[in-house]
Amino acid sequence: MKVGLCFPPGSQVYWEQKVSSALSELVPDLTIVDCSEPESFHCQAPEVVVGHESEALIGGLAAPPASLRWVQIMSAGVDRLLEAIGSAPVAFRIANVRGIHARAMAEYLLAVLLHFEKHLGRFAENMVYRQWERPILGQLAGKRLLICGAGGIGHPVGAVFDGLGVMVEAIARDTTPRVPFQCIHRLAELPDVVGRFDYVFCALPLTSETRDVFSRDVIDAMKPGAIFVNVARGELVDESALIAALCSGRLAGAALDAFREEPLPGNSPLWSTPNLMITPHVAGRFASGHELGLAIFRENMAAYLAGAPLLTEVFPQRGY
Repeated sequence: MKVGLCFPPGSQVYWEQKVSSALSELVPDLTIVDCSEPESFHCQAPEVVVGHESEALIGGLAAPPASLRWVQIMSAGVDRLLEAIGSAPVAFRIANVRGIHARAMAEYLLAVLLHFEKHLGRFAENMVYRQWERPILGQLAGKRLLICGAGGIGHPVGAVFDGLGVMVEAIARDTTPRVPFQCIHRLAELPDVVGRFDYVFCALPLTSETRDVFSRDVIDAMKPGAIFVNVARGELVDESALIAALCSGRLAGAALDAFREEPLPGNSPLWSTPNLMITPHVAGRFASGHELGLAIFRENMAAYLAGAPLLTEVFPQRGY
């Protein structure tokens, strides 16, 4: 089996070793080829391509070789890939590694909320000036959290916060009642329910339905003093509306890990927005991330060889 690698220049050797180690026993006839350039897709004619959702990968799939049967993305988001290939049926399957980031995302959300509730930034600043100040601190227990996107990230995140005494509800396509959510709402209900929550966490996939879902109207409908956190895609959020809500003090805080333009330009007004924490798309990054992703790739390969559904198959008609 010929497996093509589509990773940034300089990392091909690393990924060749990783993929070879993960698949060598499972695929005895494994041949690994370099597909880091769009034109190499046809030259190498791989059966499987594994890589990041990059310009090179998207370019190679613009006119995929007839040999291609499966594309394994080593991240959760696939919106740019799906947008590039369009709505026409394709002859290859697509899978991602959704779910591996859930614990990291839960820790990120916990860190953000504790930063605001426990005034950690304020205390760090007080240390610089050797100032002794004892404000009343906030508390997570008893607060209400709305998780937008109750899938591979949102569901485990909900379980963590439920265990901390936070009342958790969700926005999801599937509204079937399930633990840990006290209630699950449809996306169309977001403007009506968002004002009930102290914390709003966005882990939605970017689709035609969710683009710009956190509009000015939705942000204005949030509870005064609420905290908003987005770890999904920047295109989900009206950044100017969020800036206005933070500058006016109506929202107590926000954290953005994804932006409409990345890297975030130095002249973006987001950098100087009060009570906004900016992180450079790292909420899901952790030391063993590659190993967990490769484990899912291996499980998907076993399913592929058996003619079974892939564990993390992506369905283009859904958008995720």
